Amino acid sequence: MSSNITLSPASRIFVDGRTTTLGPWVLGGFIDSVLMGVVFCQVYNYFSHRRADYGLNRYYTYLVLFVTLLSVLKTSQSIAVVWVQNVLDFANPDVAKNLLIKPNDRIILCRLTTGIIGSVVQSFFALRYYKLSRNWVMTIPISIAIILGLASISMSVYSITMQDAKAKVMWLLIHFVSVFICDFLITTCTCYTLRQRSTGLTSTSSLINRLLRMVFESAVPPAFIATLDLILTQTLIGPTLLWHLLLNYTLSKLYPISLLYTLNSINEYRNDSSSRSHDAYATNRVTRRGDVELAPHSADGHIFIQTQVTTHVSPKITLKSDSGHSSPDHSKPHPF
Repeated sequence: MSSNITLSPASRIFVDGRTTTLGPWVLGGFIDSVLMGVVFCQVYNYFSHRRADYGLNRYYTYLVLFVTLLSVLKTSQSIAVVWVQNVLDFANPDVAKNLLIKPNDRIILCRLTTGIIGSVVQSFFALRYYKLSRNWVMTIPISIAIILGLASISMSVYSITMQDAKAKVMWLLIHFVSVFICDFLITTCTCYTLRQRSTGLTSTSSLINRLLRMVFESAVPPAFIATLDLILTQTLIGPTLLWHLLLNYTLSKLYPISLLYTLNSINEYRNDSSSRSHDAYATNRVTRRGDVELAPHSADGHIFIQTQVTTHVSPKITLKSDSGHSSPDHSKPHPF
């Protein structure tokens, strides 16, 4: 395709450096699509093992459906960006120029959807932390960080539409810092609270250790990726800046995966506890005491208990026995 439009220096850089300008979007979309398959597997496990919809379980189901819908929307946006940039408008310098000058709706929606997904999942973990600790002192800054993160990504999107590059960079920085602070506080405060609840009992320690592993496996990966994303946005310059999108796309799926992993772990623990309780109840129903014998049903209202008593005789008692004193015979059955 030929074009008579003279490219600006920025557009020429975009075309010549297509490896760094278009590559992150392609690889990011690929990562997003692969992780979407993991989300679908986690959703299937949730609905396969979830218990009846009562109490908070009903709201958990609504939350899973909402987050899954947002994840599908985010993946669709990622595919749309790659399709338009690399298929519909392939090798079109006019599009390259417009991508740098005018805001792109699909790219804007990708950023906003990622921010909404992160805020929803962070709110879930913040609520669980409050229900565990009842600590308003730490819940308030966590809530402020969540609100600030969502507000800053919204202001960043607004700055993009207004073509204010300086404000966009500032609001993006505030967003990344807020996400990092929120994830860090949730992870550390939850682990600290769980350690404080440990009583030293074997059963309690086992439960606390299991919850700590669940916290690390679900909360640490998003917090780690958010930290790397923040570092890359401040260290990468020029055409390599877009490579932070790989972490941003990954983060948009790690949040739903961590949420679903937590809910599936809770369901698995509840199902295991119910199974063990049922087995223990069934065992108690069929186990008999070895030192008690019941008479057959044909006995006329009598129950006979046969007990075996082992007596350790001291020398003094032996002397008394030799002198003519005798103890009663406890080996005879006693009718009740």
